[in-house]
Amino acid sequence: MSARLMANPQLRPTLGGRAPRDEMPAPPRAMAASAQKGNRRRAWPRWTKPAIKSALVLVPVLLLAGAAGSAWKRASLAETMAAARESVMDASGALGFTLNEILVVGRTETERAAVMDALGVRRGEPILAIDLADAKQRLEELPWVSGASVERRLPGILYISLSERQPMAIWQHDRQFTVIDRAGRPLADAVELARRGNQRIDTLPQVIGANAPQQVQSLLAALDRVPTIRPRVTSASWISDRRWNLQLDNGVTVKLPEGDGMPMALRQLAELEATGKVLDRDIVAIDLRQPERAVLQTNATAQLPGWEDESKKKPNGKKT
Repeated sequence: MSARLMANPQLRPTLGGRAPRDEMPAPPRAMAASAQKGNRRRAWPRWTKPAIKSALVLVPVLLLAGAAGSAWKRASLAETMAAARESVMDASGALGFTLNEILVVGRTETERAAVMDALGVRRGEPILAIDLADAKQRLEELPWVSGASVERRLPGILYISLSERQPMAIWQHDRQFTVIDRAGRPLADAVELARRGNQRIDTLPQVIGANAPQQVQSLLAALDRVPTIRPRVTSASWISDRRWNLQLDNGVTVKLPEGDGMPMALRQLAELEATGKVLDRDIVAIDLRQPERAVLQTNATAQLPGWEDESKKKPNGKKT
């Protein structure tokens, strides 16, 4: 190499033909950001994520194994399994799976205290230890409850949905008044509900008779078919364990036949009311026990359209 070239300050020797580090071009901004991001990712070792997954799987297994080992010396397998289950439940409670709140929907007539007594749970206990099937069964034994569902909403909520029976009548027996549903099942004491201010009690008809609740379903079904008559029924008496007498809101007594003749007799009464407004007349009773025939008992001064001729034949005017 000549002395002229060595003396030239613009020419500097390079190693392997590469430019010096201080003369390398600056990387683009995007490349610099990517490099910094890569450095941040490498802050956690590559084995960290698999180790966390393994721990989540192994911890419950180790808890169960420890519980089984501590209970191995017990007398029976059942006691061993029970002790293991209790240990696991305690461990779940320590992890935060405890009962903190109870949500109940669908409750109208059932008392809150009755629901809590039926559940038999307490705040702070492990929620995984609650027997949902047993809780459902106890809830459905309550008088008002026709169906129930019990769910866990982890980590700490017990969700309960209730379906309640509908009160349909008040059964009067032995100087007691009991609210019953359509099937005749006793629901509650009517006097107690009235004392609490339950306004639905005043709208329910009364049924009277020792075995009236067992027969009320067929009566209500027949009354459903005569919507003009049903609202006027204030009470129904089960007579001689064979048939019904109805008491209407105007004091008129309707004597119904036995068995399958009852629905037909009620339809006949609805037709008489629609055509002749017999229930608005001065009568005290309507006897429908004979097929396709209505016997009206009136007061002595009763005047019914179309019945004047028969009234002249019977001066007393007792029956027409």
